[in-house]
Amino acid sequence: MRRMAEKILHDDDLANDAVQETFVRLWRKRWRLGMMEDPQGFSMRTLRNLCIDMLRRDKQRQKYINAAAELYIHHPDDDTLDAEQRYKMVEQAIASLPPKQQQIIEMKYVKQMSIHEIAQQTGLSETNITTLLSRAYATLRANIIQP
Repeated sequence: MRRMAEKILHDDDLANDAVQETFVRLWRKRWRLGMMEDPQGFSMRTLRNLCIDMLRRDKQRQKYINAAAELYIHHPDDDTLDAEQRYKMVEQAIASLPPKQQQIIEMKYVKQMSIHEIAQQTGLSETNITTLLSRAYATLRANIIQP
């Protein structure tokens, strides 16, 4: 399973996350696995679909990052904003987030932790961490791009 996820995602950490999430999903549907003709095929299909979903989310997130970068690069007041002002703008946007989202953003980007590590440390599920990050990104985009 790990090799298949690695081939699709091209990232060790994401592949590990995908395999673990697949096992979580299979565990939740364990009662159905015994009734299936090909539980191994179902497992691999679940993994493949999860990997594709992860790629789609990453592509969507990259689209937002590119849009933010484009606005940032072509910002009309770009000459008047120095690095310190930009930093303060981002800092203020992060400070406006709910405490749990602030904590997860800090763990992800300051401490460079994976989603799996954040989930272990906070006691939240990886899905919950991903949801909180998505909400934080949306809030940050709204506060930074369109203040």
